[in-house]
Amino acid sequence: MMQIALVGVGAGFAAALLFISPLGGTLLALPLFILSALPVAIAGVAWSSLASAIAAAGAAATIAIAISVPSGVIYLALFGAPMAWACRLATLSRTDEQTGVTEWYPIGRILLHGAAATAVGLVIVGFIIGYDPGAFTAEITAALVDWLAQSPSADGSPPPTAADLEPFVRFNVVAMPFTTAALLVIILVFNLWLAARIAEASGRLARPRDRLWTAMLPNEALAVLAVAVLVAFVPGAVGYAASAVAGAFGGALALIGLAVLHGVTVGNSVRILILVAVYVLLVFFGGLPLVLLAVLGIVETFLHLRARRYRGAPPQT
Repeated sequence: MMQIALVGVGAGFAAALLFISPLGGTLLALPLFILSALPVAIAGVAWSSLASAIAAAGAAATIAIAISVPSGVIYLALFGAPMAWACRLATLSRTDEQTGVTEWYPIGRILLHGAAATAVGLVIVGFIIGYDPGAFTAEITAALVDWLAQSPSADGSPPPTAADLEPFVRFNVVAMPFTTAALLVIILVFNLWLAARIAEASGRLARPRDRLWTAMLPNEALAVLAVAVLVAFVPGAVGYAASAVAGAFGGALALIGLAVLHGVTVGNSVRILILVAVYVLLVFFGGLPLVLLAVLGIVETFLHLRARRYRGAPPQT
């Protein structure tokens, strides 16, 4: 018990340092910030779900002391609590007494719960910071105008005005609940996967390695996404909350679409080229490729492309 507590405290301190790294203004600030849930995940999959819960709470407390209480709550809502819950599910198993076969909690359901926890956390953060699209649009537009005014163009043309930038900024601000939720789900899954690989390399991973490209979301995910998309058109806080839910489950479906690409290209001579091209498009263009992958994830729900490809029995490689 003492070891678990010490691991949790240490992981929480490391997570807090990663979360506040953008304050240093270094080039590594963004990658370190993205990895701020990794210590919590490592504590969970390599030791226990209790260690991850201690790490999440410890990180939130450290951030609250170092910066502010709202900042600590934001970390807990967006990174700490969803990761601790995902680790709890990832370590769940049951063993058949007659056959001795151990069944682990399905990765598709872990993804479902991760998306739901992320959506709830983002809604909580929205109430904390107050989501005002009009004010956000004005602030971001003014900041862009000032920045562009200080960076003269090569051809000597005048910088764009606030009127030129305002439609672009307004669109991105309206889309912010969708895009932020989707990105947070992807970050959650990436950190959990990376933690599992680290734990496996150190010999502390109890769960056998999952073939992630075989993951399937339950049908409830598609139903939640459909309802959330419809409710997102309601003005005000209800619409913003529904947008976060839609973005989180859309991000989960995009990951399923990515898993489909990994699955159906197994054995293809140009598989590496296809996957590299997809990942490059995701890094540089983000939005549209994610939407297309989410559509592929929806198609997979109905047509079961991977099951058709392997006739219900995926290969062992």
